Amino acid sequence: GVHTKMIQVVSRELRMPLSSIHLRGTSTETIPNTNPSGASLVADFNGLALKDACQTLLKRLEPIIGKNPRGTWKDWAQAAFNESISLSATGYFRGYEANMNWETGEGHPFEYFVYGAACSEVEVDCLTGAHKNIRTDIVMDIGYSINPALDAGQIEGAFIQGMGLYTIEELFFLLRVSCT
Repeated sequence: GVHTKMIQVVSRELRMPLSSIHLRGTSTETIPNTNPSGASLVADFNGLALKDACQTLLKRLEPIIGKNPRGTWKDWAQAAFNESISLSATGYFRGYEANMNWETGEGHPFEYFVYGAACSEVEVDCLTGAHKNIRTDIVMDIGYSINPALDAGQIEGAFIQGMGLYTIEELFFLLRVSCT
């Protein structure tokens, strides 16, 4: 999913067809100092870094596009090559600032919040405890979505994970007892 979103970011920023964009697998060999990929942040971090790189490329290409505004990306790339303009760029996104003082409860713990609500209709057999999820409605405010279908899949997957945690997983834990 994240590869699809990154291709869509480049397509939107550079106004070029999706079919002209190719993505290689990520590796610290080619992308140093990456953030961990968790909590659905990859699209934000990598997408904003890609946007930064695309802005660099567009700035370099401005004179060429200005001379041939109806040209294709192939035309502009060839012209850039002929004029020794680099079409290699790196982008960077530092991440979100967190400045939370946990003792006073003031500040911002993290800038990545999503608001939502879910409601499930469930049948429960009171004799056996067997249950069946009849339907679930989920509402999320996720702001601008790069790819709504992928985001819907993430939301559905998160719901199923949570439903599994509370309905079919058995938790075991050991209370530590201090003997003094």
